[in-house]
Amino acid sequence: MNFDDLTSSGFGEIFAIRFGYYQRRITLKKLLIFILLVAGGYFAYEYLIKEKTVLEINADKSVTTQHSMDVDAPALAPAKFASVQGTVKNVSDKTVTNILLKYKLNAKPVEARIDRLEPGETKYFATQSLRMTHVEVTFFLEEMSYE
Repeated sequence: MNFDDLTSSGFGEIFAIRFGYYQRRITLKKLLIFILLVAGGYFAYEYLIKEKTVLEINADKSVTTQHSMDVDAPALAPAKFASVQGTVKNVSDKTVTNILLKYKLNAKPVEARIDRLEPGETKYFATQSLRMTHVEVTFFLEEMSYE
């Protein structure tokens, strides 16, 4: 019996069909294992490794103008003062203490301190005021620390 006899009898065709079925089955197993590993890695990162949000900060600049009330004073432009003001909300389920918010207000450091925030509590904060020499006021949160 030679190879042509096996293929003509149908043995070769059956072998080829079953072999292809097993190859597809192994490929599907590999694909399923890969998908499970990716999903497991995502959930491990999301729930174990990723740093959770503790504080939610909403801040804006506040610019005030102080006019000179002296009649004998020369007519100068009024002094402008700026500060950063806003709210801080504790979005975690633990009490947060010693909150320090450090901002840069026109490249000068200013800070605000909050002693204690209970879970879900919102408090108002304001930094110290600085005299502005420029018309445009820019600010950004440089550092946030808490215990």
